[in-house]
Amino acid sequence: MSTRAIKRFWLHCFNFSISHVAIHYWTKAFALWFRIVAKLYYPALNLNSDTWHADETFIKVNGIEHYLWILIDSETRFVISFVLSDKRDSNSAFLLFHRAKCLTHARPLCIVTDHWDAYNQAIATLYPSVTHHQYDNFSDDVSNNVIEAFNHTFKAWYRTKKGLKSFASSLNLITVFLFHYKFLHQHTSLDLLSPAQVAGASLSPMQMRSWLLFWKNSYFSSRAFLCLFSFVFLLMLIRFYFIPS
Repeated sequence: MSTRAIKRFWLHCFNFSISHVAIHYWTKAFALWFRIVAKLYYPALNLNSDTWHADETFIKVNGIEHYLWILIDSETRFVISFVLSDKRDSNSAFLLFHRAKCLTHARPLCIVTDHWDAYNQAIATLYPSVTHHQYDNFSDDVSNNVIEAFNHTFKAWYRTKKGLKSFASSLNLITVFLFHYKFLHQHTSLDLLSPAQVAGASLSPMQMRSWLLFWKNSYFSSRAFLCLFSFVFLLMLIRFYFIPS
């Protein structure tokens, strides 16, 4: 949904007018909070599945070609790590897997990629005991259909932005999108569970409702003080409430 569509929705349903620019800025402002909560949950996730999938998809940032690199677990659909880069090279691929290694000690039996050579050295260096399968085409028995499905969802969201304006804001917007995708979005292929739940995160309905409310506040609030207070208060709660036991 675009920011203008959100603006129309709130005006129509609640007679509440807010600028689509304000919606955009609040989304970016709360990206740090979502990033912190996501990292706190990684130790509780079981991502030791048979297969991880890696791929890159093309987007434009301020009219310049960039690539979003994604590493996703096939069984849980959980996006393990991502990299936004203006280059499609081995350094970007290495950073993708290096971030995954820093976030989780899990490792799959196999990592599936296309035949792009940039992946070879990164996987051989960081996951030497893992099989690297490079699929030939979509009729291959082990293809990248899982991550292609993610790319389809991401591109549908990306098109509503009509282009991303800067590198920093792009990172923040993608962070918020991925938090919703991993922790809040109910996937039909996962029996209406989120990827984090399938991976073993113990998420109570109360937690998910509070996250969803906060996620919406990052879009909708027009009162800076109220949002800032909520942000500080929820950060205080992280240590005592949100950290998985």
